[in-house]
Amino acid sequence: MHRNSIDIRSVEATDREAIARIDEIITGRPRPEYWRTRLEMAALRPPWMSLVAETDGRVVGFLFGWVGESEFGMAAKTAWIDLVGVEPRYRGARVGQALVDRFLQSAGELRAIEKVATLLDLDQADVREFFLHLGFHRGPMVQLEKTVQ
Repeated sequence: MHRNSIDIRSVEATDREAIARIDEIITGRPRPEYWRTRLEMAALRPPWMSLVAETDGRVVGFLFGWVGESEFGMAAKTAWIDLVGVEPRYRGARVGQALVDRFLQSAGELRAIEKVATLLDLDQADVREFFLHLGFHRGPMVQLEKTVQ
C-alpha cells in the first residue's frame, strides 16, 4: 500500500501514454487509437469530467465521465462515470475513491447535479464492490442489447 498523497487533476494531452499504459495493464491489449480519440473528445468537455490521479510522481489512475439530460429516459440531469482505471498495484490505496470523490464534488458544485450513475458488467465483482463501497446502489434501469449481424 502506498502512503503518498493522491493528487487529482484534469487530464492533459501529455497523459495519453500513461493512461494507455494503465489500460493495457488492465485489459491486456494496447489501444493507442482509442486513447488518441478519447483524449481528443475529453478536450472538448469541461475539465472536471476527465481526471487523472497522481501519486509517487506519476499518473496511476484515470476517470472519464459526462453529463446528460433525458438520456435513457431519465428526466433529471445525470452525471455518468464512463470509465475508471487504476494501476493494479495502487488498488486499495484509495486512488479510485479519490477520482470518484472529485467527480462527485465537481458535478454537484459546478453543475448542481444530484445523481451520478454508471454501467458495469455484473461479472466484474471487483468493480461492482468498488462502486457499492462508495455508496452506489442498483438503479431502476436494465441494459438491453442485440448482436448486429
